[in-house]
Amino acid sequence: MFESILVPVDGSEPSNRAVTLALQVAHVTSARVLFINAVNSEGIILETGGAPFVDPQPAIDQLTRDGSAALAAAAEGASAAGVTATTEQVEGEPVRRIVELADERGCSLIVMGSHGRSGIARLVLGSVTEGVLRHSHVPVLCIRSDAHARDAGSKP
Repeated sequence: MFESILVPVDGSEPSNRAVTLALQVAHVTSARVLFINAVNSEGIILETGGAPFVDPQPAIDQLTRDGSAALAAAAEGASAAGVTATTEQVEGEPVRRIVELADERGCSLIVMGSHGRSGIARLVLGSVTEGVLRHSHVPVLCIRSDAHARDAGSKP
């Protein structure tokens, strides 16, 4: 059914839940997994307004370190689950890079977490998950954060 699963990771709780789900799907389907982390240095530079007195490099370096740690944790989980996985850290706008990599690598599924933001928070912060859902050429399986999953489950 699924031969290759792409999983964007950032170390957040929804991302970690997506890793767990992707590993379960990969185990059952014998799929290989590609964990990616997209470092959006362009976004950081835009946030600073390109002001000459603001050096975006420390923030970019921190995102790179955090992304590397998230990739290492995901790879460790795959190894423990007996799932074949590779990791890759890429540069660029996350939605674009996730969709491009899924196409380039012939992935048959994308599994990703969603913070479940709505209203103003989603408008201001944007939604990588929503962007991937809109532009992906392959199925996208989204898992919400634990808090939002509990909230949704408690409503009649």
